[in-house]
Amino acid sequence: MWNFVRDMRSRRRFTGIRRPRRSGFTLVELISTCVLLGVVFSVSIPLLVTVARERLSAEQRQFALQHATNLLERAVVKDWSELPPGEQTLTDAPPDVLAMLPGLERQLTVTERADGPPSKQLTVSIRWQGKAGRAVAPLALSAWVYPVQEGQP
Repeated sequence: MWNFVRDMRSRRRFTGIRRPRRSGFTLVELISTCVLLGVVFSVSIPLLVTVARERLSAEQRQFALQHATNLLERAVVKDWSELPPGEQTLTDAPPDVLAMLPGLERQLTVTERADGPPSKQLTVSIRWQGKAGRAVAPLALSAWVYPVQEGQP
Protein backbone atom coordinates (compact mmCIF):
# COMPACT_ATOMS: atom_id res chain seq x y z
CA MET A 1 0.00 0.00 0.00
CA TRP A 2 2.69 2.43 0.93
CA ASN A 3 4.64 1.65 -2.21
CA PHE A 4 1.60 2.56 -4.28
CA VAL A 5 1.26 5.96 -2.57
CA ARG A 6 4.97 6.60 -3.01
CA ASP A 7 4.78 5.67 -6.69
CA MET A 8 1.84 8.00 -7.25
CA ARG A 9 3.70 10.87 -5.62
CA SER A 10 6.78 10.28 -7.69
CA ARG A 11 4.79 10.01 -10.93
CA ARG A 12 3.05 13.26 -10.24
CA ARG A 13 6.34 14.89 -9.57
CA PHE A 14 7.91 13.75 -12.83
CA THR A 15 4.91 14.15 -15.16
CA GLY A 16 4.96 17.89 -14.81
CA ILE A 17 1.58 18.20 -13.03
CA ARG A 18 1.96 20.73 -10.31
CA ARG A 19 -0.57 22.21 -7.96
CA PRO A 20 -0.14 25.91 -7.43
CA ARG A 21 0.77 26.75 -3.86
CA ARG A 22 -0.83 29.84 -2.35
CA SER A 23 0.29 31.25 0.90
CA GLY A 24 -1.88 34.38 1.19
CA PHE A 25 -4.51 36.68 -0.30
CA THR A 26 -4.19 38.37 -3.63
CA LEU A 27 -4.66 42.10 -3.90
CA VAL A 28 -7.91 41.65 -5.84
CA GLU A 29 -9.38 39.47 -3.10
CA LEU A 30 -8.42 42.00 -0.45
CA ILE A 31 -9.92 44.95 -2.35
CA SER A 32 -13.17 43.08 -3.09
CA THR A 33 -13.49 42.14 0.58
CA CYS A 34 -13.03 45.77 1.62
CA VAL A 35 -15.63 46.93 -0.92
CA LEU A 36 -18.14 44.35 0.33
CA LEU A 37 -17.56 45.35 3.95
CA GLY A 38 -18.00 48.99 3.01
CA VAL A 39 -21.35 48.26 1.35
CA VAL A 40 -22.54 46.24 4.35
CA PHE A 41 -21.56 49.01 6.78
CA SER A 42 -23.11 51.76 4.65
CA VAL A 43 -26.42 49.89 4.68
CA SER A 44 -26.41 48.68 8.28
CA ILE A 45 -25.34 51.85 10.13
CA PRO A 46 -28.39 53.97 9.11
CA LEU A 47 -30.60 51.01 9.93
CA LEU A 48 -29.07 50.69 13.40
CA VAL A 49 -29.53 54.43 14.01
CA THR A 50 -33.21 54.16 13.05
CA VAL A 51 -33.71 51.17 15.34
CA ALA A 52 -32.07 53.03 18.24
CA ARG A 53 -34.37 56.04 17.73
CA GLU A 54 -37.45 53.83 17.62
CA ARG A 55 -36.34 52.03 20.78
CA LEU A 56 -35.88 55.34 22.61
CA SER A 57 -39.28 56.53 21.43
CA ALA A 58 -40.92 53.32 22.66
CA GLU A 59 -39.14 53.60 26.02
CA GLN A 60 -40.30 57.22 26.40
CA ARG A 61 -43.88 56.28 25.55
CA GLN A 62 -43.82 53.41 28.06
CA PHE A 63 -42.34 55.69 30.72
CA ALA A 64 -45.00 58.34 30.02
CA LEU A 65 -47.75 55.73 30.23
CA GLN A 66 -46.47 54.56 33.61
CA HIS A 67 -46.26 58.16 34.87
CA ALA A 68 -49.81 58.91 33.65
CA THR A 69 -51.05 55.76 35.38
CA ASN A 70 -49.41 56.87 38.64
CA LEU A 71 -50.98 60.35 38.40
CA LEU A 72 -54.41 58.87 37.68
CA GLU A 73 -54.17 56.43 40.60
CA ARG A 74 -53.27 59.27 42.96
CA ALA A 75 -56.26 61.30 41.75
CA VAL A 76 -58.73 58.40 41.96
CA VAL A 77 -58.03 57.74 45.63
CA LYS A 78 -58.90 61.33 46.58
CA ASP A 79 -62.20 62.11 48.25
CA TRP A 80 -65.16 63.20 46.07
CA SER A 81 -65.07 66.72 47.50
CA GLU A 82 -61.34 67.11 46.72
CA LEU A 83 -62.03 66.85 42.96
CA PRO A 84 -63.73 70.05 41.81
CA PRO A 85 -64.52 70.25 38.07
CA GLY A 86 -61.86 71.89 35.90
CA GLU A 87 -58.11 71.64 35.52
CA GLN A 88 -56.26 70.50 38.62
CA THR A 89 -52.81 71.59 39.75
CA LEU A 90 -50.19 68.88 39.85
CA THR A 91 -47.12 68.61 42.01
CA ASP A 92 -43.71 68.95 40.36
CA ALA A 93 -42.60 65.95 38.33
CA PRO A 94 -39.80 63.80 39.75
CA PRO A 95 -36.31 64.40 38.29
CA ASP A 96 -36.15 60.98 36.60
CA VAL A 97 -39.39 61.73 34.73
CA LEU A 98 -38.06 65.13 33.63
CA ALA A 99 -34.81 63.51 32.45
CA MET A 100 -36.61 60.82 30.42
CA LEU A 101 -39.32 63.11 29.00
CA PRO A 102 -37.82 66.48 27.98
CA GLY A 103 -40.26 69.40 27.74
CA LEU A 104 -42.83 67.54 29.86
CA GLU A 105 -46.37 68.99 29.99
CA ARG A 106 -48.89 67.31 32.31
CA GLN A 107 -52.54 68.04 32.79
CA LEU A 108 -55.28 66.60 35.02
CA THR A 109 -58.84 67.58 34.10
CA VAL A 110 -61.96 66.75 36.11
CA THR A 111 -65.29 66.77 34.28
CA GLU A 112 -68.56 66.30 36.15
CA ARG A 113 -70.96 64.02 34.27
CA ALA A 114 -74.61 65.11 34.30
CA ASP A 115 -76.11 62.06 32.60
CA GLY A 116 -76.73 58.94 34.67
CA PRO A 117 -75.53 58.55 38.25
CA PRO A 118 -73.36 61.32 39.69
CA SER A 119 -69.80 60.79 38.53
CA LYS A 120 -66.64 62.65 37.64
CA GLN A 121 -64.35 61.82 34.74
CA LEU A 122 -60.64 62.23 35.45
CA THR A 123 -58.38 62.66 32.43
CA VAL A 124 -54.61 62.76 32.63
CA SER A 125 -52.81 64.07 29.54
CA ILE A 126 -49.04 63.96 29.09
CA ARG A 127 -47.01 65.52 26.30
CA TRP A 128 -43.24 65.84 25.80
CA GLN A 129 -40.72 66.71 23.12
CA GLY A 130 -39.20 64.02 20.97
CA LYS A 131 -35.63 63.68 19.72
CA ALA A 132 -35.96 66.38 17.05
CA GLY A 133 -37.50 68.85 19.50
CA ARG A 134 -40.99 68.35 18.08
CA ALA A 135 -43.89 67.70 20.43
CA VAL A 136 -44.98 64.08 20.57
CA ALA A 137 -48.67 63.19 20.28
CA PRO A 138 -50.18 63.46 23.76
CA LEU A 139 -50.87 60.39 25.82
CA ALA A 140 -54.21 60.48 27.67
CA LEU A 141 -55.79 58.18 30.25
CA SER A 142 -59.26 58.49 31.80
CA ALA A 143 -61.02 57.09 34.83
CA TRP A 144 -64.40 57.65 36.46
CA VAL A 145 -65.02 58.36 40.14
CA TYR A 146 -68.37 57.90 41.89
CA PRO A 147 -69.40 59.32 45.27
CA VAL A 148 -69.48 56.90 48.16
CA GLN A 149 -73.09 55.98 48.98
CA GLU A 150 -74.35 55.19 52.46
CA GLY A 151 -73.52 51.61 53.36
CA GLN A 152 -70.68 51.33 50.81
CA PRO A 153 -67.10 50.84 51.95
